[in-house]
Amino acid sequence: MILHYKLAKLPKNKIIIDKINNAAETLFEKLENYDLNTNDDISDYNRRYFGNLISDNLSLTQALQKYSYLLTWVLTDVNIPFKKITFMDYGAGHGMLALLAKATGIGTVIHNDIYEQSCRDAQCIGSDLDLAANYYVPGDIDEVINFRNEQNIDINAIANYDVIEHIYDIENFLNKLKLLSNSFQSVFFASGANSLNPKIDKKLRKQHIFFENNDRELKPGRKPTDETRALIEVRKKIIMELNLNLDLKEVDQLVILTRGMLVDKIKLAAKNYKSTGELPNAPLHPTNTCDPFTGNWFEHLMDPYHLKNILHNNGYYSEVIPGYYGDSRKLSHKIVKLILNMIISFNKKIGLKLAPFYSIRGLRE
Repeated sequence: MILHYKLAKLPKNKIIIDKINNAAETLFEKLENYDLNTNDDISDYNRRYFGNLISDNLSLTQALQKYSYLLTWVLTDVNIPFKKITFMDYGAGHGMLALLAKATGIGTVIHNDIYEQSCRDAQCIGSDLDLAANYYVPGDIDEVINFRNEQNIDINAIANYDVIEHIYDIENFLNKLKLLSNSFQSVFFASGANSLNPKIDKKLRKQHIFFENNDRELKPGRKPTDETRALIEVRKKIIMELNLNLDLKEVDQLVILTRGMLVDKIKLAAKNYKSTGELPNAPLHPTNTCDPFTGNWFEHLMDPYHLKNILHNNGYYSEVIPGYYGDSRKLSHKIVKLILNMIISFNKKIGLKLAPFYSIRGLRE
């Protein structure tokens, strides 16, 4: 079984490619026979989220193709023995990438997530499969830096999927990565919020507008921290509770201009307007929006090349790499995806406009 994207452009490192594919086959067999319901300690959130990834062979194949791609790229230039590598799945959630890293034979694997319950769930899953990570570290980049300093270890490789588009201060995150290792470091971050793909960009802008203006039902299996109220109403409530005696037109104007701000900045902007009459600057993007209490962006549309440049300015060799399409059930879909993958491999510039996700790669000596 080949668990890499078909016709994908991969690093010229057959040893790594074969090693990861063998590990993916092993993990496939374990997960194919794994029943989440046998462990009562796993939350409803990851029963739903992780359960969807392993619900059938196609879903599991697609997930392992994606994580094999990430792991191949992040490890290909790490020129130390596998047993001496320290790899971190940052923002790991259910932890399938960390499972694959462990199955590959990496010496030290770190699972990290800002949502502590996901760390506990991933540890349960890892233990059930005899592929537990060495460490489970809850928190954001600052907690990870503290952990690294306490353990006195160099984190040589870091990867994730669909994480960077949710980090509130992405520049701060990328600027701090170098603090996690005093030696060589490889990073590879992939995001489905591909602003270079017009179809995805249009879809996510509509989604932003929907989240701004509509309440959503809190469905079973969702994080209890998820904001389900219309984000316009959330910001309006924050401003109204300050009792600044603003008229509704002024409040509405502030609500629009504070899109993308955290709660403290929203309050500061409203108070500043009350005292000086000065309105905050308009948001830089026409639709990007976030939860003002947690800072979680709702599929943050960013310029991948801007992220690449941040890594470059921190001493990394950096590049933007397109993602690929995984397997499908229907023959017609398979053919279309193979053609798209072939185009993506042949021409990166065009490929990024067709790709289902983009990746930021960084290497630092």
